[in-house]
Amino acid sequence: MNIKKLILFITIITLSLGLIACSSVKSKLMKARESALNGEISNDNKIGNARIKKIIECLESNDKKGLKKMFFPKALKEAKDIDGGIDYIMEFYKGKMKSSDEGTIVTEDSVEDGEKKSELDCRYIVTTDKDTYIVFFIEKTVDTKNADNVGLYMLQIIKESDREKEFDGGGKKTRCAGIYRPATVKK
Repeated sequence: MNIKKLILFITIITLSLGLIACSSVKSKLMKARESALNGEISNDNKIGNARIKKIIECLESNDKKGLKKMFFPKALKEAKDIDGGIDYIMEFYKGKMKSSDEGTIVTEDSVEDGEKKSELDCRYIVTTDKDTYIVFFIEKTVDTKNADNVGLYMLQIIKESDREKEFDGGGKKTRCAGIYRPATVKK
């Protein structure tokens, strides 16, 4: 009878230690995953913040070539009249930036047939000494099949007061390669 109790006791201790070990490993994995996700979010914010800074610098210095260089080759090819779009956006944006919010950045990742793609949909509220704007852009950050498809894909700048009628976050109404121009603007 004592041997049965001893075997039962050893079994209980072994199972308890196993559960504790599994719990510890799971906890470490969860912490590692959380840390990795925070790193990705932080990196996405750095990419978005760097891009908005460059966009505003180009707008304020009327650097059309600099703005055009931000778009990757396929986006330039798909864009309808990129040079006209850049002229439009340069004329539309007025003033010098006084402030910008931290921005809203949404990451979209996809894997298809082993090909990974990632893009950031970024929205900032930029206040200048003349007006307040929503600056929205789509930044392609990863394309494992074609590294040339990385960079700025779309740029939309609207007055914040036109948010309801002109902004859908790069949805069906506004998504395009190059510079978004409202339908009311002659192209």
